[in-house]
Amino acid sequence: MTPASEVRLPNPPGVIRRAMAAHPRAVDVTIVVWYFIGSAFGIVLDVMTSWSWNEDAQAGEWGGMPLQLTWPWVLITIARILVIAAALLFRRRFPLAGLIAIVVVTFGEQGIQAVANGVALMFLVYAVPVYRSVAAGWLGYGIAVVGGALQSGVALLRGTGSLGGANPVDVFVAESSAVTSVGEFVTITVMGAIWLLAVLMLGINLGNRRRYLAAIIDRAHQLARERDQLAQLAVAEERSRIAREMHDIVAHSVSVMIALSEGAARAAAAAPEAAVDAMQRSAETGRTALAEMRRLLGALHAPDEQAALLPQPGVEDLPELVEGFREAGLDVALSVSGDAAGDRGQDLAIYRIAQEGLTNVLRYAGTGARVQVELQRDESRTTLLVRDFGPALGRPSPVSGVGSGRGLAGLAERARVFGGRIESGAVPAAEGDGWRLWAELPVNAEARGSEHAEREDELSTRDNMR
Repeated sequence: MTPASEVRLPNPPGVIRRAMAAHPRAVDVTIVVWYFIGSAFGIVLDVMTSWSWNEDAQAGEWGGMPLQLTWPWVLITIARILVIAAALLFRRRFPLAGLIAIVVVTFGEQGIQAVANGVALMFLVYAVPVYRSVAAGWLGYGIAVVGGALQSGVALLRGTGSLGGANPVDVFVAESSAVTSVGEFVTITVMGAIWLLAVLMLGINLGNRRRYLAAIIDRAHQLARERDQLAQLAVAEERSRIAREMHDIVAHSVSVMIALSEGAARAAAAAPEAAVDAMQRSAETGRTALAEMRRLLGALHAPDEQAALLPQPGVEDLPELVEGFREAGLDVALSVSGDAAGDRGQDLAIYRIAQEGLTNVLRYAGTGARVQVELQRDESRTTLLVRDFGPALGRPSPVSGVGSGRGLAGLAERARVFGGRIESGAVPAAEGDGWRLWAELPVNAEARGSEHAEREDELSTRDNMR
């Protein structure tokens, strides 16, 4: 397989962007830390503005602590800071829920800390279209605008005195936050909507660009994997052709040599010259077969790739196959039960079915997807199940519809060769969503009975060669 350095697959542009994408948790923590710093700075300024200077006495005096910093309302201020910090920290996974939480907790007097809270709200308005979708972004924008309009409306009622004297609104809207006219209310609401719209447009643009680049890069990786698979299929097909030729050479040549040797043995006493001629022809046939076998084995030999000398894979190679897909990013669990069927062709078919199923999971569910591979073997049949549970949460959606559609058809044809069948389809939501590929192959009784004999023949051959 070609190394990744030679493939030259594309990476997302921008060194800083790639570094931030590689350490998302560090970026989130940094944002939260700066929010705490901004909130603390706003509280300090609120306390400082409550201190007024007396020119006659040339001394300072307290004008009264801000409402949000007095007991017990300071507890609401602390809770507000913690909720907004949590929304910022988990904005990648729950951007819309975090946006709603910020809109709710920012009702009430905030003082200068409102600047930090407003910036946090913009972060969430930006995060929704980036980490979810454009439709979700517009929904979040609407929630933010309506929330801001409600806050300004309550402030308008407080400022115009429409609520009368002492009322519960005084707890949430201080005198400094009162809106004194309808024109001021409209101006505040429209300006806030325009600012949030600019942030939303930025989030939609960057979100679409991120998804587009992810789709291009994912397509490039898929094309590289398909190229490697096609190369492996070509090698497997050539090996099968060479194996058939080897069988023809060995079967034909050995049969001729046996017949000539038996004829020479019978004619050795009566016709020595004929026996000698038969042995010479037997030797010539053996030399010809040996030359052809050397030629075919030379075609199999690849000095730079020792794997070319390995036999066709089977059930015993499934753990290695699963490990390869784990390294590619899948969370694969393998379960094998029962004894081997003894049919090497069927073992190869099972291996190819599992390989195709895992490849489809990687292609359509993407990295991080959870997969179960279950192989069950008994005296009458062998069943294989490859079942995934859909894309992993928080991962970018992979590109779908890029397959040729021939993989499952090829697997069905391979199963029919052994008298088996293939079933595939989506898993109902009640069973956990995802996709399942199920195969059933009947066991060849003759193959199972001959497995032990083949192993004994191999052991005896090795003993004779020592």
